[in-house]
Amino acid sequence: MKPRIIVCGLGTTGYKILCLLRQQGVHVVGIHHRPLAVEKENVIIGDAQAAATLLQAGIRDAQTLVLTDSDDGLNLAVLMQARVLNPRIRMINRLFHTSLGDRLDPTLPDHISMSVASLAAPIFVFAALGEAAIGQLHLFKQTWPIHEEPIEDNYPWLGRKLSELWEDRDRIRLCAVVSRNS
Repeated sequence: MKPRIIVCGLGTTGYKILCLLRQQGVHVVGIHHRPLAVEKENVIIGDAQAAATLLQAGIRDAQTLVLTDSDDGLNLAVLMQARVLNPRIRMINRLFHTSLGDRLDPTLPDHISMSVASLAAPIFVFAALGEAAIGQLHLFKQTWPIHEEPIEDNYPWLGRKLSELWEDRDRIRLCAVVSRNS
């Protein structure tokens, strides 16, 4: 089976990404510089910058490469080697220097840079404002909190059309209704 996604750097963030991808049923291969105590299956031990390591992980057939090391320079070196081996691969790149990501994203095809700090900051803001946010959504040039809310029989929006709720953009809510019987 050919890997669809390769995750380079299985520290805390990379390992969580690897596990979440597996939960989604994705065939994923990890690359790490040393053996992991908790994970052996589909993990390549080696230097992710080395062509041989990337080839062993299946870089030529992979659709996406996720670079999660805490060293921006290492992530960039792996990115360059991977592009030589698979010019069409999509890259998701963890960068601490957001200005570098802002310059790379428009110049590199199929490249998305992400900063853990930039992703987490809105969640901290929502928590400070009293929102129990589990995520964020960027819509109408504004960042909105995503949170779970139980919908009981007396919920004020129960039975209303989405078009009615959409009109008030100061209090917009997108809801996914899940039956209690599911």
